[in-house]
Amino acid sequence: MSLYDAVAAGMWAYSRSAFRITVLGPERLRIAPGTLLVVTHRRETDVPVLCPPLYRRGELRRQRVAFAARDDLFLPGFFAGFPTGLPPRVRRALYGLGIERWLPRVEVFPIRSASAARLGEVLRDRPGEALDGVLGGRENAAFAARAAACGLEPPARAGDVLRGEYADLLWRPVGPEDGAAAGLDAFWARRAGQAAADFRRLVELVRGGRPLVLFPEGRPSPDGEIGPLQRGLGALVRRARPPALLPVALAYDPLRRGRTHVVLAFGAPVSPEDDVEDQALRLLRRTMPLTAGQLFAAKAPESAVRDALVEGRPVEPALVVPERRERRLAEARAAAGRRPDALPFLAREYESARA
Repeated sequence: MSLYDAVAAGMWAYSRSAFRITVLGPERLRIAPGTLLVVTHRRETDVPVLCPPLYRRGELRRQRVAFAARDDLFLPGFFAGFPTGLPPRVRRALYGLGIERWLPRVEVFPIRSASAARLGEVLRDRPGEALDGVLGGRENAAFAARAAACGLEPPARAGDVLRGEYADLLWRPVGPEDGAAAGLDAFWARRAGQAAADFRRLVELVRGGRPLVLFPEGRPSPDGEIGPLQRGLGALVRRARPPALLPVALAYDPLRRGRTHVVLAFGAPVSPEDDVEDQALRLLRRTMPLTAGQLFAAKAPESAVRDALVEGRPVEPALVVPERRERRLAEARAAAGRRPDALPFLAREYESARA
């Protein structure tokens, strides 16, 4: 078994234990060489939920699909810096865990921004400088407070904070105008070159016939809105000339007993249009599955199910049969008391899909 196959198996085990998953769409996906698979970004768990059904239905043992990924996944200490809520001792243990050298072996490639980086990258570029000369007073105080809480010497130089206890602080995004990153012309020039190289690699993959998965929103939706899309999709399509866009959408529904339900829908491939950004957003909205949680949260009429079916939108199967729909909506109503925080997101998701 190759590493690519092993990772797919691991994602299957994780996603099936963490979620209840329903997949809608053709049992066999016919993915033409060079197709762009554009996917809604709902949660950080989207990739392990998506990959096993894509692997099986797309027969990826025979035709590998590449993935365009967030660039900080390739940085040392990702598992220590990115997650929220970890205690410093756990961050210290995870800081040395790096996966960047393995990612290309499973067809994962970065998309860097020319105008954004992580604070840790900037500090790594100037390790010998005095920390209070690089950071503002508020940030410097945060590092000093963390040092005190962990029983460490107060950091004096930028290089002193390049360790696991500070990983979450190092993960703050910065730009050229940020105080900590200002005046680093050589750093930002290299960054621009790296971003251009990342883009060229993706173009070459698609031109070479490799299907490519990307999340054009760039980050998980904070409020349920589908979109906006990040810049760059149009340029990628113009340069790479993919034969088709294949929309994929995930809808998480926590308003039920037990594990969160995920409905994953594969749309039909379509030829790219001139205004591909607008086209991709329309496709993602139209492919977003209708769930019981959305119906309840949006106070939508039950006729919304019929309307969705008439429009050709994916629908959670339990909503199609009236008796099962009544049970699912009753279940959503009961679960809403335990998960009131989920209601605004689900309601916005419903409205955004129809915008």
